[in-house]
Amino acid sequence: MRRRANNEAAPIGIPLPVQRSAAAEPADVPSATTGAVGAVPARLGLLPPPRDPDALEAWYLNRAPYDRGPVSGATWQGEVDRAVLWLDALPFDGRIVELGAGIGFWTVLLASRGDTSAYDERENCLERARRRLIAHGLTAHLHPRAIDAAPEGAPAGLVLIPFALSQLDVTARARLVEAAHDWLATGGRIAVIDLAPPNLDPSTLDQAASELLGAHFGEIRSEATGRHLVLIDAIAR
Repeated sequence: MRRRANNEAAPIGIPLPVQRSAAAEPADVPSATTGAVGAVPARLGLLPPPRDPDALEAWYLNRAPYDRGPVSGATWQGEVDRAVLWLDALPFDGRIVELGAGIGFWTVLLASRGDTSAYDERENCLERARRRLIAHGLTAHLHPRAIDAAPEGAPAGLVLIPFALSQLDVTARARLVEAAHDWLATGGRIAVIDLAPPNLDPSTLDQAASELLGAHFGEIRSEATGRHLVLIDAIAR
């Protein structure tokens, strides 16, 4: 999937109605001197997820070099916990598909709820996800494959996309949303957990979610958890 070229803008979270081009192949270690990527301060928690599994683990768990500081780190953890509770409470029927499983941070929760197939093009990350599942006594079907590839198997009742849409350009983002829709049975649910843009105005979030999903989904709901994350779910038409 296409991420930003070297001369494009740094990722700024889920695109709002008035948006800059947002897509990134982030560096795996933030700058030790500036603490920022482009114009986005790393210590505000907006540093995009790295590709390497060790770095991605540190990013999720607020460890060096991704330590967001005492205040922002605490709010990050609280918002991630809120996202866990939100995802765990979403109703659905049927199998679960995760597009962009990474190291399996969300896969463990999904596997505890039902038959889960998790996709990611990074085999080294999926190996970390496999070990995480084993540690929790859980199983899932892990597939090293592009996350916007055509669906396979029975239609899903729930598709999760974690921290991927904000990192893509507009074409790749639309392709991933369409792929998620193709995975779902009619009436199935998409769930999106992603980075909030800086200075998010919650009044614009509903419009942004509608522009992001409205071509394929209805009953769109969105919320900001605070300063770091946005949560979006919708029903496939």
